[in-house]
Amino acid sequence: MADSAPLWLAHLSSTLKAANQLACLWHVTKGEIEFLGDSARVLGRGESEIPKRADDFVMLMNPQDIPARQIALASVLEESRGGLVKNFTLNYRIKNSDGNFIPLIETGTAVTDDLTGEQTVHSLLRIDASAVAQDISLFESTKHTAKNVSFGLMANLGRQGLETELEKVFATMNPSNAGGFLLAIGVDQLSLINHTYGSHIADEVIIRTGKRLEALAGTRAIVTRISGDLFGVLIKDGATHEMNGIANSILRVFYHQPFDFDGQIIPVMVSIGGVELSNPDLKASTALAQAELALREAKNRGRGCFVAHDETISSRTHDFADVLAIGDKFLKSFRDRRIKMAFQPIINAKTQDVTFYECLIRMIDEDGKVVPAGMFIPAIERMGLTRLADGYCTREAITELKNYDDLRLSINVSNHTLTDPQWLKDISEQLGGRSDVARRLIVEITESAAMFDINQTMKVIKTLQEMGCQIALDDFGAGQTAFTQLRDLSLNIVKIDKSFVRNIHKDDNMLFIRALQSIAEGMNLETVGEGAETLAEARILADGGINHIQGYAYGMPSLERLWLPQNHMARKL
Repeated sequence: MADSAPLWLAHLSSTLKAANQLACLWHVTKGEIEFLGDSARVLGRGESEIPKRADDFVMLMNPQDIPARQIALASVLEESRGGLVKNFTLNYRIKNSDGNFIPLIETGTAVTDDLTGEQTVHSLLRIDASAVAQDISLFESTKHTAKNVSFGLMANLGRQGLETELEKVFATMNPSNAGGFLLAIGVDQLSLINHTYGSHIADEVIIRTGKRLEALAGTRAIVTRISGDLFGVLIKDGATHEMNGIANSILRVFYHQPFDFDGQIIPVMVSIGGVELSNPDLKASTALAQAELALREAKNRGRGCFVAHDETISSRTHDFADVLAIGDKFLKSFRDRRIKMAFQPIINAKTQDVTFYECLIRMIDEDGKVVPAGMFIPAIERMGLTRLADGYCTREAITELKNYDDLRLSINVSNHTLTDPQWLKDISEQLGGRSDVARRLIVEITESAAMFDINQTMKVIKTLQEMGCQIALDDFGAGQTAFTQLRDLSLNIVKIDKSFVRNIHKDDNMLFIRALQSIAEGMNLETVGEGAETLAEARILADGGINHIQGYAYGMPSLERLWLPQNHMARKL
């Protein structure tokens, strides 16, 4: 019988190979593992490459699958004590010799010997055919034979070529032809990959992403690299209802199959935007733009997801077009010297004298009318033009302070400006060592800007105060700044957000204002109540101990030098 053992093993091995299966025997106590059967197909490895240790086998698995498998096996091994035979089924992915991951199903039993306590796991491994079908043939269909375009850095359609293919789709569209759909696919966090692993890995990620999309597309889709890390997948003559399922299948493939770079596993995720090609009146360039807008929306939602283009995205696009138009008007006004300074007084609550003026930026249209701040300030913030506006305001304020010795002015700076080393350098040069000017300049920072990077904010504040400037925290109470952080920021002035002042009749708002005033006095901070629109609100603030008051009750922003007499020739800017 012993002589026949090798024959039985050979017979079992050939039977397993015929069934495309692999038998596994894991000696848990010894840590050894044995395989018999079709290792070439199931593991993608030759006999000489099969691991002999269980730990080495685990190292071949997709890192994301290891914890669940280890926990499941530990559970069945524990339950097998006492002579019980415990069954299990596990799904995971294993890396083949080419570095690609193969989806497997492992079914088996866990056994514990009552006498020796030795534990073993007997199992069969086979390829998960359903996962392979989903991963490798997402686009395959005998009904569709669109020519596949091979991916390559030198041989791909690009944006113009893809638009040409889209034009063909729209030109041949008819009631019996559904039109298909277009997916715009972008690699997530490529700059982070480049920073962490190097440009050669980032470049290889782009190449492998293209090849993976090609493999998934099969013969049904056109895959091309549009630019950088942006890919287009065009499904011609396809049912539009398939778009969501195919896009999410692509996401699952990237989620479950990280890239392997010589043993270094790097998870790479993508975001996808899609547009249905069902409207024959749609232009090719518009369809591609809509897919890219949907992709941008997917990235805005946290990346690693799919978003189909719809009217709400188009609406936001139109809104952004308005923003672009306003930004263009601002830049033109800036070039034409139609950006001006306005000044609003801040009044001492006790003496009713002007303590200082806040500098506000205003735009004059081509007809000479003042454009309300709310009509252009949000737009220039979205356009990233705040540095330009803040720089202008800083220069003009310092010029006014140099010309008028008794004047005190405050300027607002955004978080982008606050962390810009060039702005700090510019303000230092403009002050030119004039401590007498710096002492009369108050730099207002918003609460959100201060909390954006509090350590950096403290460094900037220290630098400005060393120049002689004072620092005010604007809109306090609108964000998440704690009272204790007021001390850490080493402020000079705290301006209470107008939302508390305009609802000052509410008990909780009045309680907040009184609490702040009490703390400010203990920390030697001056307080300003913003947004006092009526004298009644101003009186309540004054009675509550607030040092200074700002609002329409005492004056609106003016394009005149309010500190000069009405008939002064330099009063009007």
